[in-house]
Amino acid sequence: MAGAAGLAGMSMFLVTGATGKVGREAVDQLLALGHPVRALSRAPEEAGLPAGVEVVAGSPADPASLRAAFEGVSAALVVLSGDVGGEAAHVAAAARAAGTQRLVLLSSGGIEHPLPHGIAHEHRAAETAIEESGVPWTFLRPGPFHANTSWWIATVRDADAVRCWIGNNPGAPIDEFDIASAAVVALTEDGHLGKSYLLTGPQTLTSQEQARILGEVLGRELEFSVAPPEEVVEVFTRITGDRAAAESNVAALHSPEVPWARPTRAVRDLTGREPRPYRQWAVENAALFR
Repeated sequence: MAGAAGLAGMSMFLVTGATGKVGREAVDQLLALGHPVRALSRAPEEAGLPAGVEVVAGSPADPASLRAAFEGVSAALVVLSGDVGGEAAHVAAAARAAGTQRLVLLSSGGIEHPLPHGIAHEHRAAETAIEESGVPWTFLRPGPFHANTSWWIATVRDADAVRCWIGNNPGAPIDEFDIASAAVVALTEDGHLGKSYLLTGPQTLTSQEQARILGEVLGRELEFSVAPPEEVVEVFTRITGDRAAAESNVAALHSPEVPWARPTRAVRDLTGREPRPYRQWAVENAALFR
């Protein structure tokens, strides 16, 4: 964990994607440290963020809203959705014009995957846009989130079953709390500019092992099965309309060579503590499955 003073004075911190899992947690942690926080939201009246947060209307897809949002901002956590490459270019331009001193991008561990795929291509484009802007940056590259198992809610509730879309290869999924904690350190402390961090949780688990842990927490035995890749391709294609991207993403997710196959030290090195295990997430979110 860096011991440098970080940004001086009462720096304003901007969080895009502030109502999402990582963004909202980062807002809470920045507030707890006493930092002024501005949140970018497409629907400020529905954001439901804590008192004290300056909520402004806009999105990374809207350059005009970004120019206003970045005014007076020293550092920003950049969480994107949709056209992440194009949104990153808009964010980078606004940050450069505002004189922002650092950008922390929530990228993807998929960038380090040996197989080419759509997720990696999109996030590489986002990283490149920020690199080329000249604004100092830190890239956070998490693997799968603990919250991804929320995909199982309906079948667990209705049938005591888990139908897994990403295969059953070992990986070290990460809690959104830990991603946000890493982001807050990179935003507020020195020593992280120009660095990329592959973020994982503390333990290697298969999807079946996650289902077993979830079942133990719920006090129920969950039937586990893996959806064949062709089924998942059809689901992803219906969601995105891009079959080629769906095929490449499914192949990467089902590959045994995922970069997050083993735990890394990144969360521990950044925060000075162990990342949260999946069981803790399951306990805290058990009500979702009941």
